[in-house]
Amino acid sequence: MKKIFFLATFLYSITCFAQPSFAQYAQDRINKYKHLTEKVDTLENVVRLKSLVQTAIENDNYDLACKAQSKIYDLTKKAQIRDMIQQSKDQKDAYCSVKKYSLLNK
Repeated sequence: MKKIFFLATFLYSITCFAQPSFAQYAQDRINKYKHLTEKVDTLENVVRLKSLVQTAIENDNYDLACKAQSKIYDLTKKAQIRDMIQQSKDQKDAYCSVKKYSLLNK
């Protein structure tokens, strides 16, 4: 009888400790899913803006290219895409400097 009581008490204590950790695990998974969904949305916006930058460059509209590339830089920085941050910053600096130069020649 004592063994059954001990076993029941032991199993009850395990279930009490297991439930909060499962709830925390589930909440962590939900938070990770939300974060990854936001990152995918950010990357979709970057791809659209990159297309806009290419179109603007083809039309010699460096003002628009500078604005779009600046937005790309902000989005990659927000999403913490480390390998794209420096590249997008360099491109932003290049397009914005061409914009300033083209404004001087008008």
